[in-house]
Amino acid sequence: MLKNLLAAIGLFVVGQKSYELYREYSSLKREKEQRQQTGQPATCQE
Repeated sequence: MLKNLLAAIGLFVVGQKSYELYREYSSLKREKEQRQQTGQPATCQE
């Protein structure tokens, strides 16, 4: 029973992190499209 509980918690944590990374990727993708439409050069900001 404890193994199932830990597996469920692990699955939830991984799902949450995956969704967070997907949202960040989608946001960056939108920003890139907006820059291309306005004609601004894409710069690397590291």
